[in-house]
Amino acid sequence: MNVNIFYQTDVPKHLRRTGLIKKAVLSALGEYRKEKAEVNIVFVDKKEILRINKAYLNHHYVTDVISFNQPRPPFTHGEPWAFGDVFVCYQVAREQAKNFGHTFLQEMMMYAVHGTLHLTGMDDHTPPERAEMDRQAEKIIARALAQ
Repeated sequence: MNVNIFYQTDVPKHLRRTGLIKKAVLSALGEYRKEKAEVNIVFVDKKEILRINKAYLNHHYVTDVISFNQPRPPFTHGEPWAFGDVFVCYQVAREQAKNFGHTFLQEMMMYAVHGTLHLTGMDDHTPPERAEMDRQAEKIIARALAQ
C-alpha cells in the first residue's frame, strides 16, 4: 500500500510530520496494507472542504474530514489502484484540538486515521460505532507517537 500526503493549505512546517502520519494511516489500513493500492491524505482549508462537501455530498457546511472509497477496477492485473482519498480540514483540526485535549498534530492524525478507518469499512452512524472508531483511532495514534 502506498500512502501519499498532500498539503494544500498552510500547515506549518513543524506539523508536516508526513512519516508519522503515514505510519498511523498504514496502521489504520490493517489487512488492506497488503493491497497493491494507493491512499491519498489531503490537508485542505475550510473553503476547499466546503467546496468538496457541496460538489460531492450536497452538504452546505464545513466538516473535519471526508473520505471517498474508490472501487477496485475489475482488471487490475496486479497494477496499483486508487483505494481511496481522505480530505482533512486543517483549520477545523486546529480549532477542535483544544476541545478534545489534543495537540494540533494529534488532531490532524485523528482525522486522517478516522477517514482511513472509513475506507476500510468502519462506520460511525450510531454512538456505539462512533465510540469504537474513536477508540481505534486513539490507539493507533498513541502507538505511532510512542515509536
